[in-house]
Amino acid sequence: MLGGYRTILARFIVRHLHRPRPLVITAWLWLAAEAHDIKEKRRCLEAVLELNPESQSARAGLALLYQREVRSAGRASIAFRG
Repeated sequence: MLGGYRTILARFIVRHLHRPRPLVITAWLWLAAEAHDIKEKRRCLEAVLELNPESQSARAGLALLYQREVRSAGRASIAFRG
């Protein structure tokens, strides 16, 4: 239940504050953590990098997404051949 509250709060903050404040960055990171869709996770993490290009959390999150995509593509390629 708390996760839903955090998601609603993060969406509110992101929609209503348009300046690079730590709270907005935290909200985008929350949304990335709560998102189930890979594209939404990526969009959230990229938004963090727009606000703070030095964000190690966003860079690490995008690197993990990239690794998952590479592994997934490799498995799909193997399945297609077999």
